[in-house]
Amino acid sequence: MRRFSQTKPVSRGVFLLAAVLMLSACGGEGDGAGSPPQPQVERFAVTVTAAPDFSSGATSVIHADPPRTARNALVPTISDLAVACHGRYFFRIERFMADNVAKFDVGAPDRVLWQTTTQDPTDTVSSNPGAMAFVSDTKAYLLRYGSRKAWIVDPSTPDPRAFKTGELDLSAYDEGDGVPEMQAAVVVGDKLFVVMQRLNFFVPTHTAFVAVFDVDTDTEIDTGRGGVLKGIPLQVRNPMHMLYDPATGLIYVAAAGRFAFGNAPAEYTGGIETIDPETFETRLLVDDGTADHHPLGQILDAVVAAPDIGYLIGSEGFQNNTLYRFDPQTGAVVSDASGPKAVLGLTGLNLTHLVVDEEGRVWSAPAIPRLPA
Repeated sequence: MRRFSQTKPVSRGVFLLAAVLMLSACGGEGDGAGSPPQPQVERFAVTVTAAPDFSSGATSVIHADPPRTARNALVPTISDLAVACHGRYFFRIERFMADNVAKFDVGAPDRVLWQTTTQDPTDTVSSNPGAMAFVSDTKAYLLRYGSRKAWIVDPSTPDPRAFKTGELDLSAYDEGDGVPEMQAAVVVGDKLFVVMQRLNFFVPTHTAFVAVFDVDTDTEIDTGRGGVLKGIPLQVRNPMHMLYDPATGLIYVAAAGRFAFGNAPAEYTGGIETIDPETFETRLLVDDGTADHHPLGQILDAVVAAPDIGYLIGSEGFQNNTLYRFDPQTGAVVSDASGPKAVLGLTGLNLTHLVVDEEGRVWSAPAIPRLPA
């Protein structure tokens, strides 16, 4: 098992937040009529954190219900991390050049159940794993940002050598730099949706696409919308996050456009786009603006808390981000006379990620006051 010493204190701020876990445990006295004890449910949020200088990282596990106590600085390692949750288990992903996945039980989050590489024997560069999408207890998909192939995996296996069970080939979406940059995925019913940035050496010069797969056969579905490609072309570029909301029945893709770099200014080609998972129709719901007028900044993430309540993170630069509220059906952003209005005055902060739990509560990275949902 690969571990790294923690050379500096890990920041208490949340760097990335996974979906809330459900941990069931028996308890209580029953109803006195011979019935078995009713299960009690504990809820947890799992985060990965980073030191202020990104020299190290770790895991935090937080009780989702008051008083929301946390266990911090668990299993220190590198700072380039992601985390995915399913049931009582979470999977910590060490990304660029570390290339591994470790499985934990939320009841013992300081103990690694197993850890395995995400490199294929033929890989010559970092597979750079970044996300997992779950079909069931025994099937999930692992996105590998530095590869043309996503993995089909069995997250339930006790043997890490049996973790990988197959592959999805996304090489058709490679725009010329060797990889399609698979960024995020969601499972809706019997379909897997994988969004790809299709960057050209980190620049979003090509149309982003969403590939759709049948999760029973692992074959790609021809959506009839992508011309020579089977997937769904998007209007937004450089997609960062994707989510499915059962209440609206839509997939939401948050995209940043081109970030400013060197002498090149930011390009406002992002926003929030929706996808109907049945018809594959798309709609630009929130436009991030133009070079001359972009009151939201570049959109880094978005969540839907209720059919008429959504939140998005708009960025004006590194660690200069603002939280806004929008309508997930109309795209209207809550504004006043001066323009889009920051939620609770949360502006100029290092907001990076949002998640909604099963009770409609919004969690953010880093931690902020309770949102008015």
